[in-house]
Amino acid sequence: MSATDELRPTAHRPPRKRLIRRWWFWLIVAVLLIVVAAGLYAWALASRVFEVKAELESAQSLASDLKIQASAFDMDGAMSTLDDVSAHTNRAVEIADEPIWSFSEGLPVIGKNLIVVRQLAGVTDDLMVQVATPLVAAVKNVDPASLAITDGAIDVSPFVGAVDAIAEADANLKDTAATLDAIDTADTVEQVSGAKTTLAGLVTSVAPLLETANNIAPLLPATLGVDAPRRYVVMFQNNAESRALGGTALSFAVISIDNGKIIFDETIPAGFKNFVTSTPVLPQPDGVAELFNGELGNFIPNNTLRPSFTTAAQLTQEMWKRDQGYAVDGVVSVDPVALSYILRATGPIPLSTGDVLTSDSLVPLLLNGLYQRFNTKNAQKDNIAQDVVYSEAVDATFTALTTKPLDPTALIDALTQGWNESRIMYWSAHEDEQARLINFGLNGELPVSDEKTERVGVYFADNVGSKMNYYLNQSIELSQATCRGDGLESYRVSATLTNTMDPPFVKQLSTSILGQQYWKMGLAKGVQRLVVMLYAPPGSQIANVSVNGAPYAMPAHHDGDYPVGRVVVDVNPGAAANVTYDLVAGTPGVRTLEAKSTPMVTPTAIATVPLDCATVAAK
Repeated sequence: MSATDELRPTAHRPPRKRLIRRWWFWLIVAVLLIVVAAGLYAWALASRVFEVKAELESAQSLASDLKIQASAFDMDGAMSTLDDVSAHTNRAVEIADEPIWSFSEGLPVIGKNLIVVRQLAGVTDDLMVQVATPLVAAVKNVDPASLAITDGAIDVSPFVGAVDAIAEADANLKDTAATLDAIDTADTVEQVSGAKTTLAGLVTSVAPLLETANNIAPLLPATLGVDAPRRYVVMFQNNAESRALGGTALSFAVISIDNGKIIFDETIPAGFKNFVTSTPVLPQPDGVAELFNGELGNFIPNNTLRPSFTTAAQLTQEMWKRDQGYAVDGVVSVDPVALSYILRATGPIPLSTGDVLTSDSLVPLLLNGLYQRFNTKNAQKDNIAQDVVYSEAVDATFTALTTKPLDPTALIDALTQGWNESRIMYWSAHEDEQARLINFGLNGELPVSDEKTERVGVYFADNVGSKMNYYLNQSIELSQATCRGDGLESYRVSATLTNTMDPPFVKQLSTSILGQQYWKMGLAKGVQRLVVMLYAPPGSQIANVSVNGAPYAMPAHHDGDYPVGRVVVDVNPGAAANVTYDLVAGTPGVRTLEAKSTPMVTPTAIATVPLDCATVAAK
């Protein structure tokens, strides 16, 4: 340092402030903290949202397995899966109840979505805990194995125990559905609103099934004789000689049930002076006597002329009281086709004749083979021989059902198929039980239309007293269009009947199959004469009828409020015949056209085809 430097005065510098005392430093720190905190908050919230999403998706995936297991009656597997599903839905609810989620629900935009997600998670959890859990527990006790008959009895305790559980599940589902419906998804993102729609679809699909189960479950204990012994008539309809409801009621059995114990009392054939009266045993709806030529209600085989099982059962009940001296608690109807379904569960059943009943052999034997086998030309002698084998077949089948090991799943499938095809029907003489059956939806009844669907009935009945309908195929075509200026729909219903017998084969047919009336009617052997009836919706009009394309002059008939088109048609061996009805709807509007039909030996194909207005506009 020089002397000059030593003499130069030193400059005054203010002391430097520490960084932590500067305001802008803390501003930066605060901003950084807010950014970090917001990032951590957003990350935490996002992680919770994705976790809830993952839990609900896992529950949905497992729910599919639960449905499969329940359908297969793997109830142990279903209970385990249900526990897993409940764990996922419960965890989703726990996350949505955390403080960070609750706080975030107050934020704009995102808050509304979080509220709905929490609500949907709660509804999903309620479905598992309050609906699925009691329902699966009930079904576990009433699995197909519960139908197994041991020492001639069914254990009724599972059915009794299931009543309250099913009722609880049904009530909880209705409450949950109301909660779900009240959730407001307005202003939510598509994924959230879509989740509600999906959940609502699930509830909508399950609700009617559960309501039906709740309606039917209380019937089972009473039907099985829990409260008091029951006695039932089992009606066997013979589709080879068709009637509108199915077939002639030629054979009956009586069974008793006391607290699940089933006893086969006896079989009673129709005819042989059984169940014959000079006048109908019950009053009939307006128009019915004329429609059926006074033949309904005075001879038990003809109780199935009217396509209403309620009518058939009530007539049978009244005839039973008059002829046998006691009332029954209900009437069950089974045809041989349904009986063949049931044999899937029992396996083969040998008869003393050397025949073996199987699911494949029963129908050909009972509806055709026996009539060919016993052919002495003595009708009474043949009928007795046929009835002996028929009764043994019924007795042997009942014995197999009550003593042999069964395939319970196959039995349930058989009963369900028979019910859906109106080959198995049930009527209760107890009014409260019948009311439940009506709510459940009876089969074998007159068609009922509603706002969305117009329903017609197309029914067939043998008119020769033969068993030739074993050789008959049927098909129905439905068509509709808006052809009129008044807005009333035009409907066309076309039924085609095909006689599958080869003409040379007719010579081989027994008298029992051909019947004994064809020659009195001036018919050649093998010609099937049938009554075809169209039950049109109340309020509608049958405008035109044709047979094989030619106009048919048809008298006006009705059954109560139903206009009925009654046509008699002949079907030659190896040929087909067609009956076509044109209708005009009773009220304006487009509704889906559906048809119910007689359960015949062979299924009736029903198809929908276009309607050309040019063919009906002028009619």
